[in-house]
Amino acid sequence: MTAVAACLFFYLLALDSYCDDGGNFALGICSVTRFVPW
Repeated sequence: MTAVAACLFFYLLALDSYCDDGGNFALGICSVTRFVPW
């Protein structure tokens, strides 16, 4: 279970970085990363 949590953490981290670079991800996922604290 911790492996899944770690994968999710790094996935969100990468997604947040992608969104900060101006990427416009499908289905408005970038708006979700606004609430991620890093």
